[in-house]
Amino acid sequence: MCGIGGIFLERESHMDLRQVLPLFMERVAHRGPDDSGMQFGTGQASCPEASSGTATWALGHRRLSILDLSEAGRQPMSYNSGRLWITFNGEVYNYLELRAELSNLGHSFHTGTDTEVILAAYAEWGEACLDRFIGMFSFLIVDLRNAPGTVFAARDRLGIKPLYLHYGQGFHAWASEPKQFNALPGFRYTANLQMIADFLGDGVLDHEPGSCCFGNIESFPAGHWLRWNLDQTPSLSAACRYWEPDCQTCSCSHEDAMDGLRAAFEDAVRLRMRADVPVGSCLSGGMDSSSIVGVAHRQSGASLHTFSSCFADKRYDEQEYIDAVNRHTSAHAHKVFPDAEACLRDLDALVYHQDEPFGSLSMYAQFCLMRAAREAEIPVLLDGQGGDESLCGYRKYAFFYLRQLLQEKRLVCAASFMGRLLWRGDRRQFDLRHGARYLPRWLRRAEKDAPLYREPLRKHLRPVWSERMRNVRGLHAYSLADLQHWSLPALLRYEDRNSMAFGIETRVPLVDHRFIEYCLQLPEGLFFLEGRTKRLFASAVGEAIPPEVRDRRTKMGFETPQDAWLAGPVGKALEKAIRNSERLAPLVDLEQASQRLCSTGGAAPGFRVASLALWAERFDVQFE
Repeated sequence: MCGIGGIFLERESHMDLRQVLPLFMERVAHRGPDDSGMQFGTGQASCPEASSGTATWALGHRRLSILDLSEAGRQPMSYNSGRLWITFNGEVYNYLELRAELSNLGHSFHTGTDTEVILAAYAEWGEACLDRFIGMFSFLIVDLRNAPGTVFAARDRLGIKPLYLHYGQGFHAWASEPKQFNALPGFRYTANLQMIADFLGDGVLDHEPGSCCFGNIESFPAGHWLRWNLDQTPSLSAACRYWEPDCQTCSCSHEDAMDGLRAAFEDAVRLRMRADVPVGSCLSGGMDSSSIVGVAHRQSGASLHTFSSCFADKRYDEQEYIDAVNRHTSAHAHKVFPDAEACLRDLDALVYHQDEPFGSLSMYAQFCLMRAAREAEIPVLLDGQGGDESLCGYRKYAFFYLRQLLQEKRLVCAASFMGRLLWRGDRRQFDLRHGARYLPRWLRRAEKDAPLYREPLRKHLRPVWSERMRNVRGLHAYSLADLQHWSLPALLRYEDRNSMAFGIETRVPLVDHRFIEYCLQLPEGLFFLEGRTKRLFASAVGEAIPPEVRDRRTKMGFETPQDAWLAGPVGKALEKAIRNSERLAPLVDLEQASQRLCSTGGAAPGFRVASLALWAERFDVQFE
């Protein structure tokens, strides 16, 4: 887990890469606090970092040391007598198996890293190497084996690790975080009004592959690769998709499904325990993170360090379940207690590290948790992101499944399912306050909020979720859409930025692509056994988790006491940010937005406008 960067000059340019690249990489020193490296080249030749002379391409790296902590693991790393160079962010968890396979094919290795395995795999199989990787990754490989030299860029299947692209005058640059581009001469951030309108109107972020809230920065799409010549300008439109899971439901028994789910999950956890540093886990008290802690403990026999966010307000506190898991696994428990005063103090840092706006303060709890892990010197954490998307754990999925049964005219099954849902389902199943985007258009808040926005923004407003999902049918199709567009991408971005702000690598077993592929083929009804979500998963995990968690009927998201915080100094600071935002004045009725923040306890769109105002000011965004 690291910070990467690459700058490529396309034609006559006055940029001095040897001066610019160190500043470019310093912007993400937090991602790699252990080491750094740079590699420069001219055309098809590479030259050492310490040499002088004009360079036309450069790779940079900030290292968080997880595998092979020696200097041998330093990046950018070369292979094939210096004809291949890589800067890599992430982990390929099955590197030991791939290393053995490649050794049998004649490759030799001089480090204990997965980075060297990626290079050997690329040398052996080309872009097909991506199909063999199990993990999270974004990387750039400069290939100097044949004239005129090429660059190969790739990102993991679900986009766990970020990769951004900016086109400048006579160059293009790649980065782990948008803040790196601000080190480039003459760079100014601009706004993507369509993405901002989608955020304000529908509350969605990271939903458009290739786009982000910055207008002059592109996000490399997940599950794609791109190759271009060193003397050419790349285009994301030429990127090739290498992963698209099959949503075709297979027929299998309850027992077979449970056994398959258990095997896929346990192997995902097993691989993610590989590290040359201590590995801990986030623990919220929910089914997903509790299962990860329980299975990791059962596999290793060791007592993990767990990190949990807790609150004095019992409405948001899950210590009852957290404590049960910690006792059950003999874990070393670490708890953080975020409060309004700390949130106000950390607000600027949170905005800076997130890079883009966010829809609530829920991720602040995670920010505090990651800081605690760094203080405890546990640089790797497992986490439960992706479980609700792959296992259909959100409450909305019950309604999607009911709709599917009705569309298929399975009326008896629909009535039976509705009865089980009412009798034994999640006690918060019919709390619809957070489901505005799923309502009919005439009930949608975005329509009622339209007067809040001025004409330059109003023309971009659209019910983006309902437009894109109009022809989507079937539970698995909804699940895949959340995995690739609506839910998981934003959550992964929040987690990446929060963890890397403190140099922490987070690993997400429930986003293992094999686990997801298995879930997307299970019979839909198995996700709602007894009228409750995740019953099949609970049975698969079994006694690895305590009965208090396995049998609970309440589901709590990763929440903070935001309403209470906004009633005090945090709310006043956000209200001030809205009223003072000259950048947003042409787009938003600031007076109405500030009143909406106070009157709705931070509900959309008031908080979103505040978040947007803080982001625009922090990054000096130009709205054109």
